[in-house]
Amino acid sequence: MWIRNLFVSLLVWALVAGPALAQVTGPITPIGPVCVDTTPSVDVRRSLFVTELDVVQQAISLEDVMSKLASDSADPAMSPKRLWKQWWDTQNEAESGIGLGSNCDDVVNSQGEPAINGFPIQCPRNEGDEVDANPFIPGEPSFYEPLALVNRFDLAPRDGANCGEYRIIFARHSGVTEGFNRNLVIFEAVLPNPNPNCGLEGCRMVARFWQGLSRTTDPAIRAEALRRFYLEGFPSRGIPPVIHAKHFGPGSGQIRTNQFMSGDHNQLWQLREFKLSQLCDAETGSCSLQFVPVTVKGNPFGELFDASIGGEPRTRQFQRHYLTQVENLSAADLNEFFAAAPDRFNAGQSNSQQGENNYPAHLEEDPRFQRTLTERLRFLGIRLDPEHLARRSLALSCAGCHQLSNGAPNNDLGGLTWRPSLGFVHVSEQQTDVIDGNEHFRISPALEEVFLPHRAEIFERYLDKVSCSDCRSIVLESDASGGMLPIPVEVEAGFTLDDVTEKVRALDAELKAGDSGDTIGGKRRVH
Repeated sequence: MWIRNLFVSLLVWALVAGPALAQVTGPITPIGPVCVDTTPSVDVRRSLFVTELDVVQQAISLEDVMSKLASDSADPAMSPKRLWKQWWDTQNEAESGIGLGSNCDDVVNSQGEPAINGFPIQCPRNEGDEVDANPFIPGEPSFYEPLALVNRFDLAPRDGANCGEYRIIFARHSGVTEGFNRNLVIFEAVLPNPNPNCGLEGCRMVARFWQGLSRTTDPAIRAEALRRFYLEGFPSRGIPPVIHAKHFGPGSGQIRTNQFMSGDHNQLWQLREFKLSQLCDAETGSCSLQFVPVTVKGNPFGELFDASIGGEPRTRQFQRHYLTQVENLSAADLNEFFAAAPDRFNAGQSNSQQGENNYPAHLEEDPRFQRTLTERLRFLGIRLDPEHLARRSLALSCAGCHQLSNGAPNNDLGGLTWRPSLGFVHVSEQQTDVIDGNEHFRISPALEEVFLPHRAEIFERYLDKVSCSDCRSIVLESDASGGMLPIPVEVEAGFTLDDVTEKVRALDAELKAGDSGDTIGGKRRVH
């Protein structure tokens, strides 16, 4: 056993170090030409979107993730189960809540509806019952099993401000046999650049780690390497663990959910977003690590497309802004069109059922806005119609990408045809495929045919650019991201959900100020 462990350790070191980088402990020093011919060879299902059961199920568990986050809190009272309960209690009303944080009815909008960012949210949700479930017992319906480990190096900014996102997707085991009792969560961590003085070149060790997985045939060794990458990092190389409380906080990553659980409340298929935040009492200074519900990015509230409804003062502001996005939305590539939107227009939920998120249907009710969009399109010489723009915005939203853009007419984007999900998800807990003799969780046509080929092209292009003078910098301390906790958010005693979401959103925006949004994979941040 010790021989195998030694072999794994040496392999992991080799994956991280790469052929042209050596550990350096001195100041930045120029060196002679290296010019190594890497000839990038990337297996998409090993190096970009890992769904092989023998790998993901050995690599990590939800208990591993929640235990690591609880440990990061440095709060002796914090436990994985306590953090889990606090998370899902945000979807209960205060009257039935367990008192660990905010609840979904803490704030109401001008119509008296529970709200985030002033837009209505469903409250309570059936998923609030997860406060009484144990997600850590294998085989139980409430167990959350890992489906995928995801490399989003394509989301690295061109200036190397970070090294992209690294994700884990978990699914509630009940969904394997109960199609109407499903819940999925995805942890999306932003990984700091271990050598920020080197710009994007400082991320090469991270990229080489993932590239090396393509050459590793033993699933157990790949699982162990990924486990270390996610839970321990590589301190001697300055690379912190992916699972690190700060990597999900303001200015960094996020946690998203895909919810459709049965129960006593109206069952509505919905997607939501959370930030892991350190909330500190303004009077006592005591702090608590909590999941905070925030707006769902890239998901403007549907009724903003229809000014004829009236009553929402942001509608005209949104429509004026939307006119500035016409060119961005008109790109003739499924991987390139996008729409930048200030967060003040984003809703607190994204519904894959009913009409709230059906942007084309809302636009159809506002002939004036349609005419204005038509004039803008004709002025720019773009041969699309307003409904094509609305369908493209829909495809960019969580609800659209997961369901509402599947099939006609919403998959007709004007010269482009949107590829479908698997009807609810992009990686399924219900179905598997055998690839090269190994069982994998099934992925969607949209992933397989559109998103992953694009990501592979971006990743291989980066790997192919071999510098003739590798950037050598001081190796950082093991805590490369400067502390284990997100930047504190100060709240008053008896804070409400509105207090928290507004403060977290403002801090997130402040920390991201000046970010052009331009990544090596393009300006689209979703999918």
